[in-house]
Amino acid sequence: MKAVIFIVLAPMTLATAPLPVPGQTDYHADTAMPFVHTIQIDDQVERSAEALELDQDYSSLVEDLVDLAAKPVNLNAAKEDDLDAIPFLTPAQRIGLFDYLKTYGEVFSVYELQSIPGFDSGLIQNIRPFIAIIPPSHIPALTPKNLIKYGHHDVLLRCEQSFPKAMGYQATDSLLAANPGKYYPGNPQRYYFRYTWSWFDKLRIGLAGEKDPGEQFFRGAQANGMDFYAAYISLSKIGFLKNLTIGNFRVSYGQGLTIGSGLSLGSVPGFSSGGMAINGIRPGLGMGEASYLRGAAATIKIKRVEISGFASLHPRDATAVLSDSSSRNVEEFSSFTTSGYHRTGQELAKRNAVTELVCGGNLSFSVAPNQQLGFKIGLTGLFSRYSARLMPAIHPYNQFGFRGNQNFNTGVDFQVRYRGMYFFGEISRSRNKGVAFLTGTTLAPGSRVGITLIYRNYGPSCQNLFSSAFGQNSLNANERGIYTAISTAISPKLNLSGYIDLFTFPWMKYRVDAPTRGREYGLMLGWQAARSVNVNMRFYQKNTRINGTSQPNQVIHKLYDYLTRSYRFGLEWLPCNGILLKSRIEVKEAGETHGNLPFGYLVYQEAQIKAFKIPETITLLFALFDVPDYNSRIYVYEPEVLYGYSVPAYQGQGMRTCMVTKFGIARRIDLWFRGGITWYTDRNEVGTGLDLTNGNFRAELTGQLLIRF
Repeated sequence: MKAVIFIVLAPMTLATAPLPVPGQTDYHADTAMPFVHTIQIDDQVERSAEALELDQDYSSLVEDLVDLAAKPVNLNAAKEDDLDAIPFLTPAQRIGLFDYLKTYGEVFSVYELQSIPGFDSGLIQNIRPFIAIIPPSHIPALTPKNLIKYGHHDVLLRCEQSFPKAMGYQATDSLLAANPGKYYPGNPQRYYFRYTWSWFDKLRIGLAGEKDPGEQFFRGAQANGMDFYAAYISLSKIGFLKNLTIGNFRVSYGQGLTIGSGLSLGSVPGFSSGGMAINGIRPGLGMGEASYLRGAAATIKIKRVEISGFASLHPRDATAVLSDSSSRNVEEFSSFTTSGYHRTGQELAKRNAVTELVCGGNLSFSVAPNQQLGFKIGLTGLFSRYSARLMPAIHPYNQFGFRGNQNFNTGVDFQVRYRGMYFFGEISRSRNKGVAFLTGTTLAPGSRVGITLIYRNYGPSCQNLFSSAFGQNSLNANERGIYTAISTAISPKLNLSGYIDLFTFPWMKYRVDAPTRGREYGLMLGWQAARSVNVNMRFYQKNTRINGTSQPNQVIHKLYDYLTRSYRFGLEWLPCNGILLKSRIEVKEAGETHGNLPFGYLVYQEAQIKAFKIPETITLLFALFDVPDYNSRIYVYEPEVLYGYSVPAYQGQGMRTCMVTKFGIARRIDLWFRGGITWYTDRNEVGTGLDLTNGNFRAELTGQLLIRF
């Protein structure tokens, strides 16, 4: 998986500025002004992957960022709801922006925003790709002729393959037929396509599909071509209809405690305070086969009241433990399967094993009697039902977890702003009477200081498979904590931010056989050392407790203190217009504190070059790493193609190189090539099982074509 580590944005033309988001390595530089170093989503994505220890799907997050950059919010025509689409703003900053627009009317320059409390040059550069300052445009009448004339089409095709071929592909047809579980029936390529059509911000249509390596294509289990498809048609901002989506969509309300489908940045402790929690219903073409909703959803808005409803029905992969002997319908399953792979017989047996029905809605009311005071309250209901009973094996740590085939969750969320203060919270209750709540505030006591406080209390018996609120766990249950973050501009060239999270787990966890407590804290210093040089230093540490080494027939384990500590130094240098150099050195240690902590290190160098007409951009990466232990693995960004993503965990000893090139074939046609290779010095084979390859290297090649018309 991939995501952005350090992103440097240079001043650029506001209405057309693209953002170097995951999968987009372009950048624009203007030597008339110094660039500003910003940390966008990199730290939060890396922290999310490390903290939750899940193979998460970031395609929806990447899709949101790329689409928002392609259709920036015009501040001179924006309503209060439109500003919710601008990422990296805290609620207090978003409210401050709306008050400014309401008070002063038309904005003529982005630099006017610096007069808003909480806005500085770094924040403005963060949001700059997502906003536009242009006169309000007139949208033509919705007629067949105008739909054809002003419709915008995007067609994207991608093919990827890793080398050398893994053991799972090295079989003749006769061997595959005799041993179907020991080989992959499909080829080693990954295919992906994406088509979207849009008519201003009123009408959108999308279709996407993906075939994973090892899956068949127009044959066998994948007789319809791609293994997974996503599609939608969406209407927006037509009279009182705020949104109507049929097909694939995502839903989030409040703080995501009752429902928060899809990945949300800021869901784990870190330096980011703005996050990416976008409330409401959003169509999506994400390829996460375990985290999507499919059906119909709509929101209507009448003055200060919003009413939303949604219904989703689609199959889910699961591990069956009991089936009807005659009909073979699954009656009980132990867990959901989230990999999305459907290659071997074992994987295909889990495919579409159960059917998931999710329906619910939200009712919200907001009022703002004046610019100093505003209030919003929302009520959310969520009903989920499965065609079989979820019955995982019972262990002491999971005895409060969800079991059965249906659940009902309700929640109430609120937002209050008073002058420069913003208060928020949500309380949620599950069918078994388990309760979880979260409350917090963001303050801006000065133009250069921002403070965030969050308290959460998620009971051990709270059961919700669709929540994604702030916390240390992948599920919002069995956790209490207090989080404090402070960010301050010590001087125009020096920024300091830090956070601390004190948390407890009232009941046992996986690999933790007793209630425990822990703490996590970090400091980050950003220094603009020169006009074209930025330095970033980061320290992070987390203290928890885990089970000791297991002994035969041992039920309860002795607990040991466990520590994770990371030091990072980053340097970004713009030696001339068209060349950006990014360097990173990171040391990380992790393990039980009663012994020697194993540590790993990474030396990383990236060069982004935009000094040629052909190719338009070249991004080069070189990294040396020595990470001897799984617990001290280091998550790192690698440049990718548009809409691509990855957050690989560097582990072992070796060297990594990568190159991404983008060619502008014509005015509306772009072509990407990406190649990478990793050499290991501590092994003679890479991977395990059917993905095992002989030799000490692993390489991959990607080609992608984008056509716009």
